[in-house]
Amino acid sequence: MDIQKIKQGIQTRQLPNFLIFTGPEWKVMDIYIHQIADKFDLRLEYVDSVLDIRSALRTRSFLSVNKCYVVRDDSYLVKEDADSIISLLGDNKLILLLTVLDKRTKFYKKYKNEIVEFATLSETTLKKYISKEITLSDANCKRLISYCENNYGSILLQLDKLRHYSSISGIVNMDDCFSILVKEGAIYQPPKDAVFDFVDAVLDHNVKLSYELFDHCIRVGEATLVMLSVLYTNVRAVLQVQTAKSNDIAKSTGLTNWQILNAKKHMGVYSTEFLMSVLKLIQKTEKGIKTGRIEESVAIPYILSRVL
Repeated sequence: MDIQKIKQGIQTRQLPNFLIFTGPEWKVMDIYIHQIADKFDLRLEYVDSVLDIRSALRTRSFLSVNKCYVVRDDSYLVKEDADSIISLLGDNKLILLLTVLDKRTKFYKKYKNEIVEFATLSETTLKKYISKEITLSDANCKRLISYCENNYGSILLQLDKLRHYSSISGIVNMDDCFSILVKEGAIYQPPKDAVFDFVDAVLDHNVKLSYELFDHCIRVGEATLVMLSVLYTNVRAVLQVQTAKSNDIAKSTGLTNWQILNAKKHMGVYSTEFLMSVLKLIQKTEKGIKTGRIEESVAIPYILSRVL
């Protein structure tokens, strides 16, 4: 079942009593849960397990209030006996929230028509939603969407930060508030695979950015030996281009045109002698890791302390 069918089912008051919601967009999911409860005149109740409500469903009286039960990752429903609970629902509804949906299971094959996946929204849609909340430039809208990885719920949390900061600081312009909070680290930016940006920062002798990007690399689990390999390859390329005598650098060095263009960006930052010493340092450090003489955790900081 797709979201459009859920919309139609809410409007016509025709939805299955058992639904399965999955996907990363938790805020949109929450909106639909509340719409279902409101449209069908159900009291919303979150439960830890369907076993907690089984006895209540069996002993219903004419005074009982119909409910929309919401349960997350309930193993009884997924692995044991969902039918026995569904048969007791009557005019109640049960929504199962699944963090991970395994499409290989019998459960998926049996209830795939009741499954609704809430994927992340498009940039265009999210920009419309943001514009309804606050006035933010197109460029900053895109940045915010990127930082939140297109997750509407996360975006709303960041917008709350902007409104709160605006109210306490007296800064009315939301773009100014956004820039300040990004600079101060109050707007969360997820770590990215920044190994090539990290190497570029080192080759540019940008100390602050080098350490920031190194931290990014660590947070995404980039392997130390991979970082050393990329750094070595790029330092050597700069050295080759910086010392090349031939007009045909590609032929004399064996480097690709892209490698040559990238190396030229960093020419002259370090002397030829220093670049040669950096290559030796990286080789020595890599050997130390492989022989157990140097801990991986200190390898890159050690090199940075010597180079920057």
